[in-house]
Amino acid sequence: SEFKPGFTWGGEFEVPSYRTGGFLDPKGRGMYSGYDQAVALPALQADGKGGQEELFKESNKVFDIGKGAIEMEVNKVNAELGEIGGVFVSKQPSDTDMGAKAPKTILMKGIFYGKVV
Repeated sequence: SEFKPGFTWGGEFEVPSYRTGGFLDPKGRGMYSGYDQAVALPALQADGKGGQEELFKESNKVFDIGKGAIEMEVNKVNAELGEIGGVFVSKQPSDTDMGAKAPKTILMKGIFYGKVV
């Protein structure tokens, strides 16, 4: 096996939106189904000032795809059983509530286990 303690690898990956287009928020708005705005909001549009601008991102849902990165390092190898274990660090954007909010950066650290066959 190529794996031995100290072996590292990593790379970038795509982070899909937490929800798909069929999801409806609590006000019944979705990307391709549901209402195009919350039921109480038509009055905002009737103000003659384009009052909907402040709620545009809430009402117009999008499917965001972000970029993440991960690094992994093997620290234990059981060649007899073909098992490896180690640690990882992953950085990726959080959910955007279908485009309504700016993503936050999430840093995850943990332990991984794998069987090499």
